[in-house]
Amino acid sequence: MPEKIIFYEDEPKTVETNCEIIETYDFGEGITSAAYVKYDEKHQSKLQADKQIVGIEDNISATLRYEPDFISEEPTDVATIEDVRKLHDIPESAAPGEQQTVTIMDSGIDTSHPVFEDTAVTQVDVTETGGSDDAVGHGTAVAGQVTRLAPAADLIALRIFGSEGKTKMNIILRAYEWLHKNHDRYNVVNMSWGAQKQSKQLDQIHSKLIEKGVRDVVAAGNSGAKSGSPATAKGAFSIGACTKDGKMAEFSSYNPNGDNPDVSAIGKDNRLAQASGTNMGKQLDGRWVKASGTSFAAPEVAGMVAKYIDTKDDWSPKGVLESFESGARDIEDQPKDGAGIVDYQATVGKETADTSEQEVDKVL
Repeated sequence: MPEKIIFYEDEPKTVETNCEIIETYDFGEGITSAAYVKYDEKHQSKLQADKQIVGIEDNISATLRYEPDFISEEPTDVATIEDVRKLHDIPESAAPGEQQTVTIMDSGIDTSHPVFEDTAVTQVDVTETGGSDDAVGHGTAVAGQVTRLAPAADLIALRIFGSEGKTKMNIILRAYEWLHKNHDRYNVVNMSWGAQKQSKQLDQIHSKLIEKGVRDVVAAGNSGAKSGSPATAKGAFSIGACTKDGKMAEFSSYNPNGDNPDVSAIGKDNRLAQASGTNMGKQLDGRWVKASGTSFAAPEVAGMVAKYIDTKDDWSPKGVLESFESGARDIEDQPKDGAGIVDYQATVGKETADTSEQEVDKVL
């Protein structure tokens, strides 16, 4: 029997057919809900005629926005965190992300890596595979970018990938249920993954999360003219990938009709934290690897967003997105960069950045 996701106008209902309902998802009042089901194809027309149902979609796959085919063979071609700070004009001492929490919706975080020594990490696993490790290495790499830019921010590892670099829509919906129910526990959510195609219903669920005040940061994708949810969601803050020299990475997705990407950050040959027992990317000295993808551009912006809202009283997701767009440096004759390459100092305003540095200096 085919596996499908059925979306309802409001709270989950029991469908009046011979469906096998495996699990249901409730995202809160006034938001489309869903059920993961199996049924005989002969019931398809009856389901489509059910007025309670607003959509029926396949249980599609989603993958990590890691691009193994675009890693330089040259050992010296590495984008360090210092390169990130330099290109994006991020003062090391400014706004460490105090009282901010960033959720990393990914493959988990290996907290034994030294980069997380002073970082509080909460583990949430919705894969039902058990454990809180990172068998892929991707989540650890992503989280390492965030915590090195916003070292005072706490992290939540929302694990949706197990031992492989792909997952299914039913697991993603479990995570979105958690995100909606716990939206007051975190300030920013980073999503360095995406579906193989657009899911209209998932995009709506994502947009409703933004309406609740969650600041999202989403990898734009690595497939050129194509992309998928949640980067295609209305209001999603999507991030393209550039090199440390400020040129667009050849793989970075560009969907102008879907407003994707919004801005760009370094996502080529990044030096990344390595999870124990994993071999993602190319090995560097110590517990570090080199890898490419919009996966690694997104968490740089997530770290900057945590720093940014540390300097402000209260900013809506739309306000954050528009501030980053207005402060970005446009690459001339290059539409694939969105509004341009992120410029942190220009985004927060020089006066705010200078004040933040002075305050940190006093503490030090």
